[in-house]
Amino acid sequence: MGVVSNRPAYGDRRRWARYPLNASIRVITGTAIIAARGIRMSESGICLFAVADLPIGTQIKVEFTSPRSGEPIGVHGTVCNRAVYLYGVKFLAENLEDQRRVAQLGDAFRRHSSR
Repeated sequence: MGVVSNRPAYGDRRRWARYPLNASIRVITGTAIIAARGIRMSESGICLFAVADLPIGTQIKVEFTSPRSGEPIGVHGTVCNRAVYLYGVKFLAENLEDQRRVAQLGDAFRRHSSR
């Protein structure tokens, strides 16, 4: 007899769906602008690859070029986890303008990835 779990599958436990992302981005710190690559994204954050030393807790700005308009979109975030050069960044949407930018960014890349 096998073991049955009442827990949902791992992917189902996330609050926000993640979308594949293959986009050039810029990571802006207080002292540098770093070229990076977006790997996955959700409404709450991004997984990115950057050859940099960003300690957990570092506040950064992640800047994308919208695939729809070609305009830059900047979102503030905090480095939450790290594995070598892969970083998990939680978006900081502290006011209505930040929330609008995060929603705009998620919408743009969701539509772009569904093509």
